[in-house]
Amino acid sequence: MFLVSSGIIFPLDEQLSNNLSILGTIMYIFSFAIGAGPVTGIIIPELSSTRTRGKIMGFSFSTHWVCNFVVGLFFLELVEKFGVAPVYASFGAVSLFAAAFAYYFIVETKGRSLEEIERSINVKA
Repeated sequence: MFLVSSGIIFPLDEQLSNNLSILGTIMYIFSFAIGAGPVTGIIIPELSSTRTRGKIMGFSFSTHWVCNFVVGLFFLELVEKFGVAPVYASFGAVSLFAAAFAYYFIVETKGRSLEEIERSINVKA
């Protein structure tokens, strides 16, 4: 966000702007890889039975990559049509929705057996 706001406030020459775009992309990939990225691969095995785990993981990661592809495909068109701020605000809104969903609907698994986790999932369902 800092790089985006700096780019809007302080217009830079094209070469520096290109370098900052590459740096911003690398920073995003790095922060995603140490933050929200691996959450799906950690939560799903803890919350699913061994019988369904493989199918759920496959579906989850397939959905993840399809969404990445769609964002990459339409990002520039959305920025040209709506502007940078509304596009990033929509990404922020999706992130807030995901955080609220996780807070209210994903059960705590720390220090619990698989049977206890399954019981608490069945109670919520």
